[in-house]
Amino acid sequence: MSLAVVESSLRGSSLEQGNTTTDDGLAVMDDLPKDCIEAIISHTSPWDACRLACLNRTFADVVRSDTLWGNLLPSDYARVYPQATALGSNREIVETLARGIPLDHGLERYLLLRRSGGVCRLLSVAAMTIAWGDDSRFWRWDFSRSSCFSRVAHLLAVCWLDVSGTWRCTLPPGTYSVVWRLKVANPQGGRFRFLSWKKPLRFVVTTAHDQVLEKDLDLGQVHINVFEEWFEFEVGQIVVHGLGREAKQLDVVYSIEEHDCSYWKGGLLLDCLALRPSSAQNELVYIKHPAVQTEKLRVRPGVF
Repeated sequence: MSLAVVESSLRGSSLEQGNTTTDDGLAVMDDLPKDCIEAIISHTSPWDACRLACLNRTFADVVRSDTLWGNLLPSDYARVYPQATALGSNREIVETLARGIPLDHGLERYLLLRRSGGVCRLLSVAAMTIAWGDDSRFWRWDFSRSSCFSRVAHLLAVCWLDVSGTWRCTLPPGTYSVVWRLKVANPQGGRFRFLSWKKPLRFVVTTAHDQVLEKDLDLGQVHINVFEEWFEFEVGQIVVHGLGREAKQLDVVYSIEEHDCSYWKGGLLLDCLALRPSSAQNELVYIKHPAVQTEKLRVRPGVF
């Protein structure tokens, strides 16, 4: 529920009761029971709750309630983040989740979106199975300040590209965009002609509920402005079924493939796979990391 809808419904309710309106166009709500206001605000988001607190003293008192902030928390937060009980108040827990918390030794990230109140889950490429990913002739693990995870996979040169895995997580019911975050470092071959992409990458995502997404990405046709910049590639959307806000378990099987061995390909960087509410496309879910001191190695790309 958006802030505009809340304001509109509350304004209509007060006008029916004969209340006067304030200069900002909102009806005076002092006569409404606080538990009613709390129930309405609990269907918005942390960002909307803070804005509503500025409307009048009654709203401000309601937003100070720790019970309200508990209603804004995802139902699975205690399982996902057991340390939350040590934070003291529900508002502190919300603020911590909104900054994003690392899970599984830093291989995953759980994020409560401030504006929409939805949950975003991110999985690092370091948690995935990469063919020859531990061979420095083919792949290199770089540190990055502009990626969601500080460690990213840099494809030097392979003739058989295969990235795959299974991801089990929990999400509230709703529709989610399945998004890969990647970068093209050498899209057209450059001085190393074998580092080219003659055929598109095939992205496949399936769930336990028989939802299947397949989409191709032709790196040779990527717009020139995104070269050397992280960009998002949405494979499609999946639906988490359920009622209310109770989080459900989701099993996702994913892969990136390009198995044509007739040529070498390289220059691709992978950051993460994200499951993000489709209604929150414009919310920032990626976090920049502080500079990491690393030794620069002079190596030739790939096996040549």
